[in-house]
Amino acid sequence: MKTLNKLVAGYTQQLQQGEIQIAYKGILTFIGKLRAAFIKKYPHYDVSSIYQGYLDMSYFSLSTKPLKDQGLKIAIVYLHEKGSFEVWLSARNRDIARAHESILDSFSDEINVFHDKNNQDAIAEWILTCTPDFEDQALLINMIDQGVEKFVATIINRL
Repeated sequence: MKTLNKLVAGYTQQLQQGEIQIAYKGILTFIGKLRAAFIKKYPHYDVSSIYQGYLDMSYFSLSTKPLKDQGLKIAIVYLHEKGSFEVWLSARNRDIARAHESILDSFSDEINVFHDKNNQDAIAEWILTCTPDFEDQALLINMIDQGVEKFVATIINRL
């Protein structure tokens, strides 16, 4: 196993090439545009600030009054290591999450919802795209919007 000094040296070397910063800034800029599109299209949603993360995930959440009343929210998540966008049903705390775990049992094949047992931040997850095209951001925003809309409708119908 590498020492922390060796890991930091490798990290510094990667940063000195400059590509990581450009890619990271581009991802966060896109997430900002996506968030703005949700605020504009869905004024009835409470939309959070962007959580930039630690190069693991970046996301923002949205909630409606019925979801918020149950301690739930929807998170639109970019997973940096996978390079994919997912939408999650999340809870305010672990007790609320446990109380809603059974929601997974109510899904049919209409939407391929799953739960990664290693992900304590989500009750249910759905992959929006494994191959986001950041070059066509309008199309990507539309694709994510349609997926989130379907996920939210499916969740609401089961609560």
